[in-house]
Amino acid sequence: MDSVFGGAAAAGFVALVALPALLVASAAIRGLWRAWQPDRLGLIEDGGGAPRLAGWLGVIVVACAALAWAMFQGTWLLANQTAFKPLGVSFGEPVFAVLAALAAVALSRPVARLLAAILRKLDARWRRGGRRSLLTPWRIVIALAIKLAILGWLFWHFVIRRRLGPIDLSIFETPLAGIAALALVHGLWSRLPRRVVGPVLGVAGVGLVALALITWQTQPSLTLSIWGERPLAGLAIDRLFDLDAIRAGVSLAEFRPVPRANTPHPDIVIVTIDTVRADHTPPYGGSAEMPVLRELAVRGAVFDYAYAPSNVTRRSIPSMMIGLAPTRVKGRVVGWALRVDPRHVMLAERLEAGGYDTAGFMCCEGFWGKTFHTGLQRGLAHLEIESNGLALARRAKAWIAERDKHPDGKPLFLWMHVLEPHNWTAGGVESRTDDERKRMYDHSLTAADAVLGELLSAFSNRPPAQSPIIIVSADHGEALGEHGQPYHSTDLYDSQIQVPLVVAGPTIRPGRIAETVSLTDLVPTVLDLAGFTPPAGPSIDGTSFADLATGRRPANPDAGTAYSAMIKDRSNPGGITSIVHGKWKLIDNGIGLELFDVRTDPHERSNLIATHPPVLDELRKLMRARNDAADRSPFE
Repeated sequence: MDSVFGGAAAAGFVALVALPALLVASAAIRGLWRAWQPDRLGLIEDGGGAPRLAGWLGVIVVACAALAWAMFQGTWLLANQTAFKPLGVSFGEPVFAVLAALAAVALSRPVARLLAAILRKLDARWRRGGRRSLLTPWRIVIALAIKLAILGWLFWHFVIRRRLGPIDLSIFETPLAGIAALALVHGLWSRLPRRVVGPVLGVAGVGLVALALITWQTQPSLTLSIWGERPLAGLAIDRLFDLDAIRAGVSLAEFRPVPRANTPHPDIVIVTIDTVRADHTPPYGGSAEMPVLRELAVRGAVFDYAYAPSNVTRRSIPSMMIGLAPTRVKGRVVGWALRVDPRHVMLAERLEAGGYDTAGFMCCEGFWGKTFHTGLQRGLAHLEIESNGLALARRAKAWIAERDKHPDGKPLFLWMHVLEPHNWTAGGVESRTDDERKRMYDHSLTAADAVLGELLSAFSNRPPAQSPIIIVSADHGEALGEHGQPYHSTDLYDSQIQVPLVVAGPTIRPGRIAETVSLTDLVPTVLDLAGFTPPAGPSIDGTSFADLATGRRPANPDAGTAYSAMIKDRSNPGGITSIVHGKWKLIDNGIGLELFDVRTDPHERSNLIATHPPVLDELRKLMRARNDAADRSPFE
């Protein structure tokens, strides 16, 4: 019953947008049809053929293709001549468009007459045997539609797709079905009993719209579910309603963390640095100058084998801050970010519900700003966005100083995301040697370390017992030529997913931890360190590693599991997964399997798939379980 009601409500949300649009489109099409009066154009000749119609339709198709080609080539020409300066391209593109349009108009009539003459002769030969004309209007339109569909598919498959990468086109299925239904209704309208069908359709439309409005007002949880599970209805909800306001109407009482008895709630600071591979940082023997991170590692716990959930920010950060494997995080790609399903609960929301004062200092408007409403900012009561890392850290430092002047007794949760290493190629790297590229990358890590130092200086006057628990990590790594890849978002080798993880603070035992951990475990770990019982259930995949950081449990080098996945979206081909268990790592690259001992072969050069069948079987079972879990809803 709920699914039927939800489906009807989803149809109502679509109807709220679609019905007015379809009515306007219908009126416009009918008006244009009557204005053109095609029956008076003389397109149909003796014998029922319409070669002039075929000629003009052919000209229209060729002209559209020529205009598209001119704009495409013109854009590239302008980009090369202006170094893709937006103002120059913006002024130049209309010139190409106007010239191409004028050429199309000038050539349209003679080309249409030529095509019509050729087709008329061919059709006359066909009809000599007493056969009916091939060029009837309906046959022309149907043949043109079939040809366009075939050519469109070929062009998409062999030209566009390989250049743009994977693009999800499923959202167009419902609109195309609606347009087809509209055309069918218009075609059959003269044969339908209008006095019956018209009122029935009207009542059905009004009923669906009323149901959608009632759902929006009285059932916010169902509205959010419709947004997450029905993309077209979700777009309608986005256009007509404030999704954040709907989300605010849903109680998060069941997600309020349960405090452990007689356990303090310390301040917690998380710093996630974009695009940092572990082996270039000092705690992991790297060459980058990062004195702040080096000193933090000396007095904190260093996790030798920490893995990001994916190799791209929009997949890793949501997984880290929700506590789910990346394959179970629901949402839609917007810009370069993932707009997470509003039914997901963020770490900051859980801590805020647990009595924490929450703040976020973030690099990027596209991920945490108001433009795309990604949901990553939910739970951050105070949010500031600044692309320059040092400026961002100074703003955070000033905010902390002001907050310390007026203490309210609440513990602090602060999350900062630093962008500097992501932009390490800003100086141009195409003509650089490998060593130069690595030095440029290390220089960006040094810049990020300065940001970290500026932020942590805000707590320098505190006594050690009142210092915050500090967690420093990254969303993914960066290939610097390993396995033939220059950057990230291309594979799941350690260069792209093994990241630094350093935890320091009053309750943390300094030392190195050789047990494998995943950053999907971050949510339960932070809540555990904050004095709460780690959450469990279908909305959480991660498990706490706080006992390792505090020394309550010794590390087991042969234990610990980390699952990572590449998910198909705008720039990521997807279809690759990896799982690390202890020292063993299995990669399913979509073509075959690769097995590595990452302790003795950190660069993953020796595929041991043929020599360790028992290990392979164990890891395949673990990976299969993680892959199968992607089909289970996190909202049960």
